[in-house]
Amino acid sequence: MKRLLFAVSILVVLGSCQVNIIEPRYDARDKVTGYYAMEEFSATFNDYTYYTVQVTKYGNTGNEIYLDNFYGADIQVMAYVNGEKITIPYQVVDDYEIEGTGTMQGLNVSLNYSVRDLYNHTQTNFCETRGNRK
Repeated sequence: MKRLLFAVSILVVLGSCQVNIIEPRYDARDKVTGYYAMEEFSATFNDYTYYTVQVTKYGNTGNEIYLDNFYGADIQVMAYVNGEKITIPYQVVDDYEIEGTGTMQGLNVSLNYSVRDLYNHTQTNFCETRGNRK
């Protein structure tokens, strides 16, 4: 009888326990955020430019990121991350018309985009840019 009473009391105690499993939040954008040393090649002007870009997350969830100092022009461009792919949708920022795509590979980012200066009415600049995380 004592064994039965002991077994029942153990079951009651175990049955009344609440187990909370806390899973860490994974944000796919974390693998791309940070500072990058960029090397930009202009296919239009056959010229190289070097500058630093900071990639930050937009909001607590989602897939939006910001590229600060994009094009070395101190502008902030919005982009989307989906797996290893980066998409820079068409947008006009501070009189620059911008659109492009890119990929992430380890600590490196590759971007291909076009930029058109609407203020100075220059021709469209087609750029291939490689960035190494600092």
